[in-house]
Amino acid sequence: MSFPSIQAVVLAAGTGTRYPELTSGVPKCLMPVGPFPMIFYPLLTLQKSGFQDATVIVLETQRSEIQQAIERTPLSIKVDFATLPADSDFGTAESLVHIHHKIDRDIVVISCDFISNYHLQPLVALFDENDASIATLFYDTENLPAVTIPGPKSTKHQNERELVGIHSASNRLVFTGYFSDFDQSFDVSGKLLRRFGRFSMNTKILDSHVYIMKKWIVDYLVSCRSFETIKNEVIPHLVKKQLSKPKPPPEMEAGASEYNVNVRMDDIFHYACDGDVARKLNEKTNKSTPYSEDIIKVFAQVLPKEFFGLRVNTVTNYVAANRILLADWETLMGPTPPALISPSANNKCTQMNLCAVAENSTIGEKTSLKNSTIGANCTISLKTRITDSVLMKGVTIEEGVTIENCIICDNAIVRQGSVIKNCIVGRFYVVQDDTKAEKQLLAHSEACIEI
Repeated sequence: MSFPSIQAVVLAAGTGTRYPELTSGVPKCLMPVGPFPMIFYPLLTLQKSGFQDATVIVLETQRSEIQQAIERTPLSIKVDFATLPADSDFGTAESLVHIHHKIDRDIVVISCDFISNYHLQPLVALFDENDASIATLFYDTENLPAVTIPGPKSTKHQNERELVGIHSASNRLVFTGYFSDFDQSFDVSGKLLRRFGRFSMNTKILDSHVYIMKKWIVDYLVSCRSFETIKNEVIPHLVKKQLSKPKPPPEMEAGASEYNVNVRMDDIFHYACDGDVARKLNEKTNKSTPYSEDIIKVFAQVLPKEFFGLRVNTVTNYVAANRILLADWETLMGPTPPALISPSANNKCTQMNLCAVAENSTIGEKTSLKNSTIGANCTISLKTRITDSVLMKGVTIEEGVTIENCIICDNAIVRQGSVIKNCIVGRFYVVQDDTKAEKQLLAHSEACIEI
């Protein structure tokens, strides 16, 4: 199934400000997750869902590197790139505004850090059948495993807490917020209760950064230019506007037509209303659905429990994503999954269990690897033991090293005889011979800055 009326957009210009110790100096979307860069997985989701092409938003300075990385994956989806200035700090909504000239129809927006084996057809159906303004996807945090976070603040798995109100009878999203927004209680407006009656308030689901939206929303964002992010600003704004109706236009007075046009251009209902002809056509062709007379309609779908999905937007979720993919690779990737061990890898390890090895990496003899991801162009020498860890691109591990529950960033070197546990080793950092370290961030000072 293909979706010619919907255009796919992947947001891949983020810098990973929640984990700068991992992303300093490298594109977030190219962090290795299993045998492929992170951006492989949302593109695969689009491809499996029937999309034949996608526009990927990247920083101008990172375009070439990201393009080359995508071309080395087994994806067949056609990718077009839209770039943001290298010095920009655009939010997700601002990114859409910047590339609006490339958007000519309704769009599905997916973040580069969303990993799932879910196909998007049901979300598209929810959007189409209800003539939705926007349809959003949430995932259940209870399905994620508990993990220990490497680094000096090693704690058990935690997630940010959201409040998500969904009207079960119609799948309408009627309330959004964070626990931190409230003290010990929160108020629900009488207008909301009168409009929808009973609805469920969810506390264990999170926004996946997957949205299907009408083109008019992008046009509205371009016009007002007052929104930075989709999740924290656009979605709450649309949810509130569901309870509103267009204001009747003021009586036309001589010489006032231009003023009235300007007022309408700032009004969201000017964009939400299709025009008299289109609206009458919709009334005749669309089947009746709950609250179908509403002009702005926000819908939500929660990822079914039989599917895996999460955003890799924290160190915790980065560790969890690698563990989950390695443990259930064939089930998650489908009937013909790509190989976990790259054909170009030089792998002489005979004690390897649940591991991914990316292209052009070399693993020596008498090594033991378990539950670990080895990125591209890594070198692992004799008599090493690596467990529950992630090695990013170009890492060198010398002879006799033991690594447990660590993240080793790009081009780092761990010298011979070292034993490191529950640590993060920063980009280009050199761990000296026979180092013993636990629960530390081993990095150059610039990698330690918290943004």
